Parts: sequence; C-alpha cells; structure tokens
Amino acid sequence: MQHVKEDEELQVTTPDEPGILGRVLGTLANGGINLRALCVSAESGQGHFRLLTTNNLKAAKALKTLGFKVQTSKVVVVEVTDRIGSGAEIGALLGNAAVNVRYCYGSTSAGAGTALLVFQTSDNKTAIDTLK
Repeated sequence: MQHVKEDEELQVTTPDEPGILGRVLGTLANGGINLRALCVSAESGQGHFRLLTTNNLKAAKALKTLGFKVQTSKVVVVEVTDRIGSGAEIGALLGNAAVNVRYCYGSTSAGAGTALLVFQTSDNKTAIDTLK
C-alpha cells in the first residue's frame, strides 16, 4: 500500500430535501475547504454525509452555522494505485486479519493514477498494521 493512516471524517446530518447536496458542498467551497472524499445517502427524512476534508474544524464550524448536526469519527484512509483489484486486495487482507469493515467509500484522482479509500472498521489499529 502507498499510504495508510488513521484520520477523522465528518458525519453530517441534514434534512433530506432538494438542493441539500449543493448547500453542503457549496458551504465547504465558499469556506475554501477542499473535499478529499465523500459518501452521501438519505434515509427516513434525513441526509447523511460522510466527508473527508482538508480542514475538519473549519468545515464543522461552517456546517454547524447552517444548523446541521456534525460529529467526527475515526477512519482508516488508504491511498493506493488506481488499478483493477486494489480494493479486492485490501478487502482480503482485512478479512484475513479478522477486521470487519463497517463501511467504505472512496475517490480517485482522475488521470493521476491514485485512489483514496476510506474505511470504518471494527479495529482501526489492526487494519493499519495489516495494510502497511
């Protein structure tokens, strides 16, 4: 693996309504906050954002001013070569180490040849040790 570390993601709860994606991402953009990866879903009238940013403190403050609930959670962040099978290899390694993956999301650097994968696991320390 290229880079493996523990990091913090923002977990943001919003109303589930038209335009909420633009409001959340626009708030980050207007604050000069770069987004590294995101996962967005909606359930039971609420929007759920998982955000990996370059400045979580500034992002959380900006999003809280809109009345959104913002929490942080520890995650494992892995930067890998963007190629077929990279995710499968990571999944197999974590499975062999008896680390349960609770959720995963990611992003790629289009044309740059790298991908950023974010994992919430049952044991981040073991996951990091396994993937180094």
